[in-house]
Amino acid sequence: MGQLAQFRLLLWKNYLLQRRKVLVTCLEIGLPTFFALILIFVRQRVESVRMENATYWKEFAVNESFKDYNWMTEGPWQIYFTPNSTSAGLVMQLAAERLNRLCASHGCVSG
Repeated sequence: MGQLAQFRLLLWKNYLLQRRKVLVTCLEIGLPTFFALILIFVRQRVESVRMENATYWKEFAVNESFKDYNWMTEGPWQIYFTPNSTSAGLVMQLAAERLNRLCASHGCVSG
């Protein structure tokens, strides 16, 4: 049996299953459409606000020199992050080690 024939049989089987379960088919099509319409309605009702004074910060690598950042050279640093998970803690500990400075990282509970 060729691949095209198998594909046709699979399509026929799916068609029969969809025809036998009309309610399920209607829900599979209707519910996503309903929720999409709700999202469109909410989007139309909410008034968007354009922020004119957006703040853009200069990017820097974690391991680069901080001589241009005077505010970053004083005292031990405190790094706060969220979510307070094992993987986020490991990432922040790695960042603290790359900074070659005395750092303490503190996880914050979000929510």
